[in-house]
Amino acid sequence: MAKKKIAYLQFPGSNTENETKNILRKHGMSPCGHFWNDSTETLKSYDGFIILGGFSFEDRSRSGIIASLEPVINELKNQALLGKPVLGICNGAQILVESGLVPGNEKFETLISLTDNKRVVGSRIVGTGYFNKWCYIKPSENTKSAFIKKNGKPMRVPVAHAEGRFLFNKDLESEILQNSLIAYKYCDAEGNLSNDFPINPNGSLHSAAALSNVAGNVMAIMPHPERTLQNEADDIFESMKNYIDSNSKFSYKALNFESKKIRLKKFNKPPKTKELLVSTIIADNEAASVEKCINSLGVKAKVKKYIHFEIDSIDSLDINSIISTDVLFNPSKEYIAKLRHGSGVRRFLVRSKDDIVGQSLSQILQGRFDLSGLKSIKRGVVWEVKINSGSTKKDVDLILNSHIFSNPISQECHEY
Repeated sequence: MAKKKIAYLQFPGSNTENETKNILRKHGMSPCGHFWNDSTETLKSYDGFIILGGFSFEDRSRSGIIASLEPVINELKNQALLGKPVLGICNGAQILVESGLVPGNEKFETLISLTDNKRVVGSRIVGTGYFNKWCYIKPSENTKSAFIKKNGKPMRVPVAHAEGRFLFNKDLESEILQNSLIAYKYCDAEGNLSNDFPINPNGSLHSAAALSNVAGNVMAIMPHPERTLQNEADDIFESMKNYIDSNSKFSYKALNFESKKIRLKKFNKPPKTKELLVSTIIADNEAASVEKCINSLGVKAKVKKYIHFEIDSIDSLDINSIISTDVLFNPSKEYIAKLRHGSGVRRFLVRSKDDIVGQSLSQILQGRFDLSGLKSIKRGVVWEVKINSGSTKKDVDLILNSHIFSNPISQECHEY
């Protein structure tokens, strides 16, 4: 009998393809490389899919968003509707989340976020940013999934990510719990759960390590089961193969939940705060990638990016004392910019709701540079879009609701 063909999807910046090929072969499946710009028709010939980890499109704008808007993902949605298994690992999980395949409502809207790590003990943040270690995860007993073995035990797997914290709002939280969509949870070696670090390595809500769609054939997992060396995560790939071999009757079911359309509020700077806008001396590859992505949506536009700082301090603190530390930006590569006004130009300020980076910058300046007069710094990005069409309002609406600039769960977007 011919081996089942599993496509591993590769974007610019994807990695771990060798580990993925090895573990698929180990479990009797045939790995087939499929690049993001290969013909989407080829996807119809595969029995299942894995979206690789790595840094697709260098994580420009944010992890997974540009890849999620590529045509190959539209066809992947069609294949998922047929019941074929789709596994997204690490960056692949981020792509599934941004594309709406997980948790998967009827319109495949972006409902959740994989955002900045926040290592927490009790109510205290003990670390942020990139983190890699071996940890344990265990399957949820009530989750319907092509990637869970019945009566499965805790498994030891590595994590290696900076944006792996599953985040969802209160309304969706009840739907996720009611439908048992948290497929795997972080635990200790005995299977005990805790929301605290180090058992929960990134602060994910409900210790979520992986989320499934309602139908059970799509799963986004942040740890790397393909990197295990001693059969630790075999259950995931064995279950995937068994699911395909069973050829069971499949009926796709979408999550009964609708997202709210983005409605912009104008940014109003608090009167006593100061602002800085920072631009790059060299070419801004991130802005170029976002511009190309927007153009592919059918909107002809030019895009520029600025880093935005809002600084709150006592009146006597000279802002130049902050700038001179070089903590906020690198003067060899960046400079303080001024905005130019022109017709057809719209600007949008995007900030993380947690703003972990802004908090960290404040602590560095207060602690290491003794700037006690500094109260807080908020960091964000201003996206400037010059639209070259007569339908600016329509095009702006399309851009914003593609979520290329911001994830509506973990970030805030204001007209600037």
